[in-house]
Amino acid sequence: MAADGSLDPRPRRPRRWSESPVFVAFLLPALLFLAFTSVYPLARTFWLSFHTWFMNKPNTSPQFVGLGEYQNTLADGVFRTSALNTAVFGVGTVAVEIVLGLALALALTSGGGGIKIARSILLVPMIMTPVVVGVLWRILFYDKGLVNYLLSQVGLGPVFWFVDPAWAFVGVMLVDIWQWTPFVMIVLTAALASLPGEPFRAAQIDGASRWQVFRYLTLPMLAPVLLVTALLRFMDAIKVFDTIYVLTGGGPGYATEMLSSYIYKQGLRYFNIGGAAAASWMFLLVIVVIALVMIRLRARTGRAE
Repeated sequence: MAADGSLDPRPRRPRRWSESPVFVAFLLPALLFLAFTSVYPLARTFWLSFHTWFMNKPNTSPQFVGLGEYQNTLADGVFRTSALNTAVFGVGTVAVEIVLGLALALALTSGGGGIKIARSILLVPMIMTPVVVGVLWRILFYDKGLVNYLLSQVGLGPVFWFVDPAWAFVGVMLVDIWQWTPFVMIVLTAALASLPGEPFRAAQIDGASRWQVFRYLTLPMLAPVLLVTALLRFMDAIKVFDTIYVLTGGGPGYATEMLSSYIYKQGLRYFNIGGAAAASWMFLLVIVVIALVMIRLRARTGRAE
């Protein structure tokens, strides 16, 4: 009703549930929990990255050194080695996983008996925990394990997976490929099922070969999904820790040392909290940049569609 006693013709907007104080009251515990478990540790780690502090030294407190810990970390040869290992590991494993995942997705969508059973079997590695995967492959890679036995049967001889630096790196890559190729397969299988059928029927009528259909129709249509999947897998691959820690512990030497294991050792083995915090934030910056690139590419793909 208006001030003069007449009815107000404007309809009153209904109050949204999200604007209710009850909604805020229900949301507040979750926000406080998130702040305690995520925001505070990030802020604390950022603060520690500008301080030097060895936690195993009694009666000491963090001393402000500015960018000193960042400079020390960048000058550390082990850090540079682990950064290079992480980049090579991420690019190498993701490239192979994309190729194998696409091949499996194409094979499992082409029809035929036993497809559901084969798909279920292929999903087993992905649902296994990283520690179990590491223990399993450590047994398989043992000097007299199954892998070396099979290699000896074809005349390739035993491979010392945990002694030779090159083979150790290949070994941890093979394990990651074995575990996460099914993830790529699932995503691409769903993408293949969503492709429109008209272009493929037209190509079949025109007499196009399977290779031509794949090259000029399937692959271009899958390109956005392939790109996003590759970026997702790369972000996940460069964070690998559990499997490699169980398999090789970063060795032999620093052959399989990754940024995640480097940060772990700096903080919890050498108790160099400032150095671990600085390395963590540099690592986080790389992941954030990759995530922003993925979001931008996804938004561009959405506008194109």
